[in-house]
Amino acid sequence: MNSIRARLFVILLAATGAVWLSAVIWIQYSTRTEVSHVLDRRLQESAQMVASLIGRNGGIVAPDAAALVDAAPALPDTGGHDFARQLICQVWGFDGQLKSESDGAPATRLADGAAGFSEREVEGEVWRVYSHVDEDLGIRVMVGDARSVRDRLVGDVVLGLLAPAILILPLLAGLIWLAVRRGLQPLDRLARALAGRSATDLSPLDDQGTATELKPMIGALNGLFRRVDAARERERSFTAFAAHELKTPLAGLKTQAQIAQIAPDEATRARALAQITGGVDRTDRMVRQLLDMTAAENPVGASDLPKQDGARILAEVAEGLSGLAAARG
Repeated sequence: MNSIRARLFVILLAATGAVWLSAVIWIQYSTRTEVSHVLDRRLQESAQMVASLIGRNGGIVAPDAAALVDAAPALPDTGGHDFARQLICQVWGFDGQLKSESDGAPATRLADGAAGFSEREVEGEVWRVYSHVDEDLGIRVMVGDARSVRDRLVGDVVLGLLAPAILILPLLAGLIWLAVRRGLQPLDRLARALAGRSATDLSPLDDQGTATELKPMIGALNGLFRRVDAARERERSFTAFAAHELKTPLAGLKTQAQIAQIAPDEATRARALAQITGGVDRTDRMVRQLLDMTAAENPVGASDLPKQDGARILAEVAEGLSGLAAARG
């Protein structure tokens, strides 16, 4: 992925999704814990209520005594499920006889004789049971609800909390995309400013009002502009200096060539050609010195110059002039 904008969008969206998923897990855990606490309290109160009503009846357990559990406080109706009718109750005597049971209660004992909370699988269903032991009445009241009912209740609560949040996710993704685009606008402006410059414009970029993160980049670009401008200035100076320094030797070579052309005798022509050869040697040394000086001042720029043999070039010039002089002699 080469786009910074797309990369930032994916990173932010993934981070938001991770936070969202963590929130979902936490909501589910906390909701399950809270719902379990509320339902356990409901079981406990229902068992105590049934035992209390039996006690008021003189300790006589009527066949429909367990049905009193239906008078327990109802839970809110969530998602169309009637959770108020999900409690079952059994009343057992200390003699091991089932004294009473509510509608829908299994024939199998819901829990052992210990008081408190327990879980047991009965007839393929896992039940959460609270057992209330009344020593005075000689009974054990067991009230339970199905684990599947609890899970469905937790699911309904979590879904009710998360459904609006899930619907907001596309809107959140759009806001993240707009935020990333707006955050990268300074980079786009810098790119447009550079694209609009001419090849000869090496003036420094203005970093006033620029984002802090872009100032190092602008500083590096301005440093590059200064180095390029200095290199160009050295090239211009070298060109002007070389042209000035080569003008006099080349004029002398031209004069000696003209002398060789009009020389009345061979001796005069030979002296002129010797002067040309000496001038070529001096000019070659001067060219080499200029190149060495340029290399010392700008090693990087000098290494990029094409490698030419100045002596060979000047010798070819002298040879051409000598041939021309001989042809006219």
